[in-house]
Amino acid sequence: MRVALSLKQRTAPAHVIVQRFTHCFPSDRLSKAFTNLGRVIKTPYILRYLTDRDLRRTVQLQLNKGEYRHKLPRRIFFANQGEFTTGDYEEIMNKASCLSLVSNAILYWNTLKITEIVDQLRAQGEEVDQATLAHISLLPFKHVVPNGTYFIEEREPK
Repeated sequence: MRVALSLKQRTAPAHVIVQRFTHCFPSDRLSKAFTNLGRVIKTPYILRYLTDRDLRRTVQLQLNKGEYRHKLPRRIFFANQGEFTTGDYEEIMNKASCLSLVSNAILYWNTLKITEIVDQLRAQGEEVDQATLAHISLLPFKHVVPNGTYFIEEREPK
């Protein structure tokens, strides 16, 4: 109760409380209390998950989407076989930012191309409703060549 009150009254910042949890032992009274509170909160959800087929299906769909979303960066992060080999924080953040930029560029390109295809279909008189579009993923990446294709133009000697 004191932790909740401290957070509500803003007398203890959340990051200080989180630090306390990360530095205390699992046998600490406060740590045990929050672990058990988490169990109490999770139990009804777990029981509902076990008995509700629609909830399981929804959760599985979201997990699949998340996993598929992570396949794109794994495919394009070919240097060092997709591993950050340095412990330098700045270099890791630089690589992660570049990976995010390239991933987002691919998603943007996919969005443009899918929009172009839908517009062409509609121009040909095909009916493409919003319900159908809601099931189209912007994540396909089989068309992406991760190592790139380089064309070198040979010049004639002068």
